[in-house]
Amino acid sequence: MSMSQQDVMEDLAYAEAEGPADMWGEDESDYMGGPSDNFGEDDWESADDYESGPMGEDDYEADEADEFLGKALGSLLGAEDEDEFLGKLFSGAKKLISKAAPIVGKLARGAAPILSMIPHPAAQIGSQVANALGKLRAEGASTEDALEAVAEIAVRDPRALPVVAGLAARSVIKGRGASMPQAQRQQVAKAMTRAATTLVRSGGPKAIRALPKIAKSVRRTAAAQGTPVAMQPRVVANTAAKVAQNPGLMRRLSAPSPTGQRLARRVANGGGGGGGWGEGGRTISVPGPATITITVG
Repeated sequence: MSMSQQDVMEDLAYAEAEGPADMWGEDESDYMGGPSDNFGEDDWESADDYESGPMGEDDYEADEADEFLGKALGSLLGAEDEDEFLGKLFSGAKKLISKAAPIVGKLARGAAPILSMIPHPAAQIGSQVANALGKLRAEGASTEDALEAVAEIAVRDPRALPVVAGLAARSVIKGRGASMPQAQRQQVAKAMTRAATTLVRSGGPKAIRALPKIAKSVRRTAAAQGTPVAMQPRVVANTAAKVAQNPGLMRRLSAPSPTGQRLARRVANGGGGGGGWGEGGRTISVPGPATITITVG
């Protein structure tokens, strides 16, 4: 059964706000889908329907980065279970973030001075995201938990966007990616990357918080309507484009997630005041000339 943007937007309105009347702009019809917004298998043919904005001199590098992310995330989405997926994403997080730098640079031209908000080198944010994923995986956290946590990290450093996109994609298709052709998994990855960049381009770094909520809404709506899994990532991307046009809805969906903030605080820096989680354990500095190292067995 086909699912429309209207279905998802209405679900978001009821789930994320006090009431749907507060969510819409002055003209609700501008953001509600019609018959042409129903999606079928042919919708996978076009990958760039919602790419917007003027082309710049750095667009070639950004397009190359987008192609790399499509292939890399598409490969990761073929994991048969969540533990395997999180493990592969943990191993590849640093490279994904490094390769995605041109995409973030392109976003910075249209979404305020994003780059001025990034004080740390890419290697540092890559390590932070990888360590967070490793800790969450060790705790048996779900992909949805990881998505919430890394989205909060991406608010502070948008270079984590490709990892958010990969987690969002996995949260929607789950283990079905293992039975999808590689080309289709790449389309899933590109749709989620497009959703992430569309939101941030329109609403700034904090808008990435909307992606987990949109993905959750699409899953919920799809379950009620029996929409095929293969269609759902594209619906996420198209819904993100509609949300980007609605400032009121964007503001509400960009609000911090208590779950995401709690998880991010706990895992990004080891859950305490000093020290951080490394690949071999946690190092805590204490007053005086002493350091305590706790090794995770």
